[in-house]
Amino acid sequence: MEKATLKAQKRDGKVGGKNLLRAGIIPAVIYNHGKSESIQVFEKDTRKLFAHGISESRLIDLDIDGKIEQVFVKDYQSHPVNEMLQHLDFYRVSQDEKLRTRIAVHVEGRAEGVKAGGIMEVFLTEVPYETFPKYLTEFLTIDISHLQIGDSLHVSDVKLPPDSKILMEPQTVICHVTHQAKEEAAAPAAAAAAPAAGAAAPAAAAKAEPAKK
Repeated sequence: MEKATLKAQKRDGKVGGKNLLRAGIIPAVIYNHGKSESIQVFEKDTRKLFAHGISESRLIDLDIDGKIEQVFVKDYQSHPVNEMLQHLDFYRVSQDEKLRTRIAVHVEGRAEGVKAGGIMEVFLTEVPYETFPKYLTEFLTIDISHLQIGDSLHVSDVKLPPDSKILMEPQTVICHVTHQAKEEAAAPAAAAAAPAAGAAAPAAAAKAEPAKK
């Protein structure tokens, strides 16, 4: 995973949030185990760092006046109209403690069932996750190439790093290959056959009419 860094400064709280935002500064807080600290970061730096979105599973080296703290974004607030960040909540990471976060799920490969005419249905693109910081990745990659029509991939099928787990029931379905594509293909064929059958009926009736004298 790409190294992410962000500079921050301690915030005394005397300057209001709106004034900070007007100055291009985003108020923030960093916390863990009930302890919190008010900080601030530059909007231009966050714009670059979060250009592709904010993810709980991305660890950030937060440089607070020269002191490095490893964190991830636990929550944030953005403007309802222009979507600019207005506040950030950072969670302080301890290397010897498991952390709970949410992580994206990426499916990889083309299922055998799809090649045979089936369709892939993905039900989960993100899952709650528990792991040590050293094992945290930005997303979990799941190989689906072996799935046949009718096959499902469950939470219990996902290969995880040591001491890691997805916080969902093991039989929860992540994705499934269905027959839907074949059924959809059959529907237009049936619809095309119906007018043809209807057109044949008048023709038959015409043949049955008695000849005019």
